[in-house]
Amino acid sequence: MTATPEPRPAYRALPVTAAVVVVLALAWSGVLDRPADAYLDAALLGAGAIYATARAINGLVSVLQGTELSVPLLSFTIGEFLDPVNDLVERFSAMMMLALGSLALQKVLFTLVTDRLFNALLTVTGIAAAAACTGGPAALRRGLLLTFTVLAAARLALVLATLAAGWTDQLFFAGEERARHTQMQDFRGELEQVGRRAGVSLDAEPAGEASGLGERLRGVSELRSQLTALGERVDAFAANLITLLAALLLKTVLLPLLFLYALLSLGRRALPRPESPR
Repeated sequence: MTATPEPRPAYRALPVTAAVVVVLALAWSGVLDRPADAYLDAALLGAGAIYATARAINGLVSVLQGTELSVPLLSFTIGEFLDPVNDLVERFSAMMMLALGSLALQKVLFTLVTDRLFNALLTVTGIAAAAACTGGPAALRRGLLLTFTVLAAARLALVLATLAAGWTDQLFFAGEERARHTQMQDFRGELEQVGRRAGVSLDAEPAGEASGLGERLRGVSELRSQLTALGERVDAFAANLITLLAALLLKTVLLPLLFLYALLSLGRRALPRPESPR
């Protein structure tokens, strides 16, 4: 009787061993981890600074909205010039929390997959998978390979997606983001000037009644002119804020998800399929 040949192993040992060595070398060396971690830290600091500026503008506007200037024949409330700014900045701050939350989540996941314990688990699974490919039950081989593939994908895909998002940020978003944040800070500075001028106009104690009235009229008139000029800039400020928010959401939420999905899809396609027994 002729013996029936055993089915060939679903995976060859040499390619699997080579893949295990490459993955473990990348995992333990940290050659990809360091720039990815630096990008996440810088992105968190940058987004936090923008959020802090937005909250400062919101606080200034809230204070100024309750300020009313009144002298004979001239009376107005500062808030009437700043109502659109207040609503816009509040919405911007709420959406910024989404960007900050996404970055914080990426940082937590990054810390987990780059931990030594995770690397140790990946090492044990990789060695076991490579050993199983030299012989042993097919079910055990498939289980170990699947486990190693999932762990390796979690370990490398997140790091590579972070690096890809960081490189895209440096190429397309970083300079524009800094410029728009500077415009926000300039707007904040103008609001602070308005607040100081309003305080001077309200608290001035003139030496004489006639001269005091004239000084107050002149101060309130100048303040009104400054507020009018500031109000004319609200549309430009709104456009700047919306563009900045769109860029931040794109680089902190959409791009990492897109790159992660692309890498996982590529890894799934590259994974060899088990051969059918003959």
